[in-house]
Amino acid sequence: MQSITPTDHRDTETQRNTFLWYWASLTVRPLTVLGAILMTVMPAFAQVDLTGSYQTRMYEDYIERGPGEFMGNYTGMPLTDDGRAKALLYTSNLPSTYERQCLPQSAGVFQYRPVGFRIWSEMAGDGSVLAWVIGGDNLRNDIRIWMDGRPHPSPNALHLAGGFATGKWEGDTLTARVTHLKTAWIRRGVGIPASDLTTITMHLTRREDLLTITTIQEDAYYLSEPHVVSRVWQWNPRGTEADRPICNTANEIPTLEDTGAVPHYLPGQNPEEDYMIRTFNVPKEAAMGYAETLYPEYRKKLKSIYKLPADCIARAPGYCCGWIETQGRPGGAPNLTCNDGGFGTLGPRGRRTATEK
Repeated sequence: MQSITPTDHRDTETQRNTFLWYWASLTVRPLTVLGAILMTVMPAFAQVDLTGSYQTRMYEDYIERGPGEFMGNYTGMPLTDDGRAKALLYTSNLPSTYERQCLPQSAGVFQYRPVGFRIWSEMAGDGSVLAWVIGGDNLRNDIRIWMDGRPHPSPNALHLAGGFATGKWEGDTLTARVTHLKTAWIRRGVGIPASDLTTITMHLTRREDLLTITTIQEDAYYLSEPHVVSRVWQWNPRGTEADRPICNTANEIPTLEDTGAVPHYLPGQNPEEDYMIRTFNVPKEAAMGYAETLYPEYRKKLKSIYKLPADCIARAPGYCCGWIETQGRPGGAPNLTCNDGGFGTLGPRGRRTATEK
């Protein structure tokens, strides 16, 4: 019988360790591969639950989200010459015609409106989120954000008022890209157009009960640069932001009944084109939506030529608030004092006389 030397003993230990490592690798390796496969094919779960009703808070951009913008005011809009020319054909009576009373507005117009909305999820068979839906109303369609990785359809596919949107999570932010939109007005009440080639990138970030939505709209025809808007919404636990009823048409302008006339302005004849000039002394180039005016550097250029209107100086203290009260909205934005020069001082509680405390 052959004796085992110390060297032989070490060789036996090495062989046994090699044998154990080999079987362990056969067990662990398939589990590792299986885990990688599952991570690849399984859909990503939402980082934050966006479900709920959200309402506006008038602490930012009060005029935009409240009564609406002034006629002839295209500040903050990087319009092309074509976009500016089309916007100047607009009249406030145009949406009152039968054909346009229920015409859906831009998918991103909720950033400019005083109404809230609901968000809900649609589930796939495996329990994952198939789509997030931003509920629409009688002037804006639902925006359904597909989360299953499906591709965008052909550019020649049907365009809808709510477009076609796909999304993905980037940390705690839902990023969506919206294409296949119809021609529509971008901003309420001033006729700023968007073509059917416009695209919107949306970023939705919820922090506790506040939802920040940033939209980046691009349009090769009517925008010379991306149009960026950021708004904050607050979660409403009562869930009162329900879908609005179906839009019904009615005769809103009796003088147009059975005439076939369509309200419009011919090129160069819009009486509101100089509204910002005569009301606020804003230079025409600043009001007409040139991209240069979007940047902080333009303030330096404007500072040397701008003079505050005399009637705004006379209204001090308070800021020059324009036509808020005439729109039937509360006079002043929250925690601000507004003096419109004709109705007395308008504070957070609405109209009150200048002598009231």
